[in-house]
Amino acid sequence: MKLIFSLILVIFTLFVSANANVDSQIDRLAEFGESMNITLSQSVCNAAAAKAEHYATCGCPYVWGGTSCGCGGSGGMDCSGIVYTSFREAGWTGITRTTTTQYKQGTACSGCSGSNTSGCKAGDLLFYCFGCSGGVPDHVIMAIGGNRAVQCPEPGQDCSVIDIYSENYMLCRSMC
Repeated sequence: MKLIFSLILVIFTLFVSANANVDSQIDRLAEFGESMNITLSQSVCNAAAAKAEHYATCGCPYVWGGTSCGCGGSGGMDCSGIVYTSFREAGWTGITRTTTTQYKQGTACSGCSGSNTSGCKAGDLLFYCFGCSGGVPDHVIMAIGGNRAVQCPEPGQDCSVIDIYSENYMLCRSMC
């Protein structure tokens, strides 16, 4: 009888533990889903844009998959890496790492596109298709104000400040 009771207790403990783990995973998924359509304060986006502009003007090289830059020295960033790092350093850790997920975050921009930059706000993300497939963008730039944006374009080039352009534009997402 003691063995049966112990066995039932072990099974019950495993069941409770498994349910707690499922609940924890459900909570994590809910938090991730909420981060996809978040609206931040404009001050966070302004800070992210300032961080991005710093990296784009300090000699940060393009490095595919890169998320850190020693400015003119070690490291480097790619287009989504500068977005990721800049938002995280501005205090928002909900930004995803890649262009293929960043374009799903935030909300559609109002009055900001590749050909109409009058409504672009600091921190808006403009997405482009230069060889993408399945309707998923393969390049992102971050608006910093004044019809300008930062980008990390391709190997052999440093991140830079550019004028927002319309060639191969797909969509714009705002986090603020």
